[in-house]
Amino acid sequence: MDLSKGTMRCNCSICAKARAWFALVPADKVRTQQGKSALADYQWTPPGQPEPNLHYHFCKTRGVRAYAYGDSPELGRFYAIAIAALDGVDADELVGRVKYVDGRLGHYDREPEDTRLL
Repeated sequence: MDLSKGTMRCNCSICAKARAWFALVPADKVRTQQGKSALADYQWTPPGQPEPNLHYHFCKTRGVRAYAYGDSPELGRFYAIAIAALDGVDADELVGRVKYVDGRLGHYDREPEDTRLL
């Protein structure tokens, strides 16, 4: 995963409440090496959508969000890896590379008006 390409924060209801901070990674670059049985799957259906479009995986023991995956017309299958779950990452180095997206209004190509709580 190349964190120099930047990270993201979204203002949709689930990301904003969890203060999610993640890096997008193409599906062909991700594999779970161990511990998959210790992960629970929370499926999220955005308002107005007929079915879930994201699956959030988190640790059943500690409740820590590890990653989410989903599909989009622009990206195909993608993974959103939680920055907070990574070891050895200097958050100060990444702060300048955060892209904010307006998931609340479905505008993933633009920044929301207010990013203070993201």
